[in-house]
Order: sequence, then C-alpha cells, then structure tokens
Amino acid sequence: MLKETVLAESIARISGKILVDNLGKINSRKEKSPKNFVTNVDLASEKLIISEIKKKYPTHQILSEEAGEKKTNSQYKWIIDPLDGTHNYMHSFPLFGVSIAVEHKGEVVSAVINVPLLNRMYVAEKGKGSYLNGKRIHVSKTNSLYHSLIVMDSLFDRYFERLTELLEKISPLVNAIRFPGAAIMDLSSVAVGEADAYICIHTNPWDVAAGMLLIKEAGGKITDYSGKPVDHYARNFIATNSLLHNAVLKALK
Repeated sequence: MLKETVLAESIARISGKILVDNLGKINSRKEKSPKNFVTNVDLASEKLIISEIKKKYPTHQILSEEAGEKKTNSQYKWIIDPLDGTHNYMHSFPLFGVSIAVEHKGEVVSAVINVPLLNRMYVAEKGKGSYLNGKRIHVSKTNSLYHSLIVMDSLFDRYFERLTELLEKISPLVNAIRFPGAAIMDLSSVAVGEADAYICIHTNPWDVAAGMLLIKEAGGKITDYSGKPVDHYARNFIATNSLLHNAVLKALK
C-alpha cells in the first residue's frame, strides 16, 4: 500500500471521529451561497486533515473544499472533502463522511472514503482494486435497466429543470431511483454494487476524486453524457457498473 494511502486512511479515521463526536452539536454555520452551508465541524475536520498532511508532506499541493487550493511545484496533490454531505449532517441524517484522494501528475492514484456512522472505510489505489473494510469489492452484475437501481444528485433547489428532464427520461426505464444527498454515497454505492449507476449533474473535484477511483478499480465505467472519458475535474458525468453504461447514455439522450 502506498505511504500516502496509509496516511489518508489514518487521517480519515480521525476526521470521521470528529464528525461523529460533534453530530447534533453544531455551534456555528455559514451560508456560502443560497442553501449551501459550511459548519464549524466542516472547518474542524478540514483543519485536522490539512495539518496532518503538511506534517508528513509539507511540499505537496492541497485542494480542499473550504480552504481552496494551495499550489506548489510538487507533482502530488491531495484533494479533500472534510465533510461530504454537510446538509445531511446538519440534520443528523447518517449519510455523510470524509473523502481524501491523492493525485500524482494529474491522475488520482489513491482514494479513501470514510462513512463513520455506517462503519465503512473504502480504499482504492490505481491498478490495485477497491476495498471496503479490507475486503475486495466489485460493481454489480445487473445488465438490465428494468432491474436497476440508479442514484442521482439531490440538487433540486439549483438544477430543478435539468433534474426533472433527466428523471422524465430515465425513471420509466429503471426499477428504482434514490437521492442519498452526498457524492461519496452515490459513488461508493456503485463501487460496492448496491447501486448500478450514478447520474451526476453538477459536482466539484473534492466531491468525486476519491469515489471515481473506487468505481474504476471496482470494474465500473465513467464518461460524460456523450460517452467520452472524463476525469475528476468534470462538472458532470455518468458512472455505471459498465454493463449498463450504453443503455444509460442512450436513455438520457
């Protein structure tokens, strides 16, 4: 296992404890934009993560949701979401966690996602597979849209027209659609085979960098809406178990 992965997993575990210990105890929140909040817990988690990375790798670049980007000449960049699912967290809804990815020369090579209330630690490295709590995971084998479960972004307040357009196209063709409210849950559910596809309409690299590697290493496929490969800087994409990919793309045209 890469040294960076070992550190990321250790940090994610400590950060996850911060989230659990402070659940239901938020003492400050700020509205960054309409209905988009950051809490004191987001900031505490982020401070811990960045501090620990800098202790070990002081020259590495860091891109984090709240602190922004710290550029250096290093070929390594840590991409961090200290609390993904903030709005879930604010209501003590259990689908939230920590996402840490390590990029080398522009490509994500290490990924860790901790969903502390579910006791789930996801880890992936490029070319070495994806794991949940130390056990190898794979995407689902569902090969029919009719029997599939799809997860989607729950951004109705900002992208109502786009979401309803996509729902009108896909909902008659699938078995079920879910809205977890956190990108790490959307992505990890596809990687572990609990969902068969994820339709992402808007995101940021800190939301998806780790989860994208999880899906790829678990045998999944990720492209834009036209079927072209994308990386973690894409604003939207389709992620599937590979078997359903063409069917999902066709349904959303």
